[in-house]
Amino acid sequence: MAQTLSAPSGTAGLILSPRLIRFVVVALLAVFAGLLYFSVRQESQTFDEADHLFAGFEYWRHGDFGRNPEHPPLAKLAASLPILSMGLKEPAPLPIPFFKAQDFFNSAQLIYSGDADAVLLRGRMVIALFSLALGMLVFFAGREMFGELAGIFALALFVFEPVLLANGALVTTDVPLACLYFASVYGFYRYVKRPTVLRLGLCALATALAVATKHSGFLILPTLLVLALVDVLAVPEGVGRGRRLSRLGVALLAIAGVSYFGLWAVYGFRYAARPGGLEIVPPMVAYIGGIPHAWQRGVLLFLAGHHLFPQAYLYGWADILRIPGTRGTFVLGRHHALGTLVFFPAVFVIKTTLAVMLLLLLAPWAGIRGRRREFLFLVLPVFIFGAVAVFSKLNMGVRHLMPLYPFCMVIAGATAGALAVRSRWARVAVAGLLLFDVVSSLHSFPDYLSYSNEIAGGPARTYRLVGDSNDDWGQGLKWTKAYLDKHPTSECWIAHMNPIVDPRYYGIPCKALPSGFAHMLGMPLAQVPPVISGTVFISSTELVGYLWGPDSLNPYEGFRLREPDDRLGNVELVYHGSFSVPLIAAETEGSQASQLLGQHRVPEALVMAQDAAKLAPDSADVTHVLAQALTAAGQSEEAGQAAARTRELARTIHPELQKALQK
Repeated sequence: MAQTLSAPSGTAGLILSPRLIRFVVVALLAVFAGLLYFSVRQESQTFDEADHLFAGFEYWRHGDFGRNPEHPPLAKLAASLPILSMGLKEPAPLPIPFFKAQDFFNSAQLIYSGDADAVLLRGRMVIALFSLALGMLVFFAGREMFGELAGIFALALFVFEPVLLANGALVTTDVPLACLYFASVYGFYRYVKRPTVLRLGLCALATALAVATKHSGFLILPTLLVLALVDVLAVPEGVGRGRRLSRLGVALLAIAGVSYFGLWAVYGFRYAARPGGLEIVPPMVAYIGGIPHAWQRGVLLFLAGHHLFPQAYLYGWADILRIPGTRGTFVLGRHHALGTLVFFPAVFVIKTTLAVMLLLLLAPWAGIRGRRREFLFLVLPVFIFGAVAVFSKLNMGVRHLMPLYPFCMVIAGATAGALAVRSRWARVAVAGLLLFDVVSSLHSFPDYLSYSNEIAGGPARTYRLVGDSNDDWGQGLKWTKAYLDKHPTSECWIAHMNPIVDPRYYGIPCKALPSGFAHMLGMPLAQVPPVISGTVFISSTELVGYLWGPDSLNPYEGFRLREPDDRLGNVELVYHGSFSVPLIAAETEGSQASQLLGQHRVPEALVMAQDAAKLAPDSADVTHVLAQALTAAGQSEEAGQAAARTRELARTIHPELQKALQK
């Protein structure tokens, strides 16, 4: 039976009939489904979606778990199931000696071989089902732990939380993990309260599915262990502590065993990542060798050597453990060469609604700590998962904190419910706070990815504080097309952050400007003249130099310092006029020079590299290409001078971001 908070006299009007509760819950979930559907229909492909759908497609067709091994298969298998019958043309593997790059390009060939919008929508609707299931779990948990009113408030806050709306229907592993992680903890809570075989089985199933969804799902196992120990120590029961510890210990062993079995099951009980003797490139030993810490390398090599986990799963762990030493961060308007401890706390504060954060801050004074077990089962998972995220420095987006949000919604809903029963004025205050939450959320529709709260400046200023999946993740191409339909132009340029998506697919005829990701991968960049005119569309990721760097490293710095003429979804910035872009031109000429060197067309490459250096003499990136061209041309003295110039520039202009050019 659901527990209810005792209400003071005069609050009888807050008692809701079961029929009304059902109506409110169904209505809120319908609103949530509608917001997910109508927002995601307006968004073009975000960065990771094609890769996940392609991987799932390959899992179903060939059992090839070497595709996108960065994540376990479960969510990708689910999302890709509806696209198997669409007659998509499977691409031939590209001759690229790196599995991530090969999957990156092959995924685009698959998705865009048919109706990409229809393909994406089918996959997205599968992920939306996980979101709806999570909403139901939030309501049930809030009701069981703190009463009907708390459950409804928790669901209402969940429905309008922009982080959940932004990611709730995107083909990623984030929402499925959040759903299953919360289901596991909630299931364990119910088992601890009243141990039955059925409750243990449901908890074990949810835990196994969480582990099979994302590598961070592994954290559910130590989380349940901590919850069991703390519950025994902090929550008195009629049964002795020793007996409770023994019972919970056996339960945890059963959960861990089911999870281990389930992980092998989703990989088809096969150690080899790829079928038919195919290998992932680079080989596992070489890839593990790129992990910075020796003890981590040793653990993975031991697990691989004894085949204790599937090979693809271990590749994923290697990929995760390599990231902190290779990926930069942009947060609070600053570039960092590596991850920073401030990232996740900052993005949580920026991206979460003020109403939810205020209710979380008020929780200690709302009386819900009196429910000791319930409070611990909600707070400890947030602390454990959040602490691991912060210290991992895997600074890739607030979406990686998704498992925290359902726990936060239940705490906030319980706080709102506890405050609402205190007095009429308290009810008015809670109602006002919820109304503010709804208005703040809807203000960002349909581009929930770009949401930031009012203290952070709102959606229009999000890109100045954070980037990538926190703001612009490639979703703005449909808005660009709609803008061009209303404002036709004879000449336009576009800098889109995802180089695998051709804007022409969406009917955008603009000439391409280079993206930071294409530059990082060494992809050929279309040549751009030193002066461009017309309408210029620049994604906010490019505008802030997310992968380029700040100030003089950023070829779009001149645009960043200007106020845009228009904003599309707060992620595509529009500029009209004639613009001098010497660094953009130099980067594209340098890229073409590198391509010519690869084709052994040295004289042409040298001419282009020299032209690039004239356009941007203070760019270490450009002088590096010049040094390579001079070396290939046999001009050793000039090559040495260019190389020395490269090192000087790399050591004096943001040296922390140009370490590779300092050697």
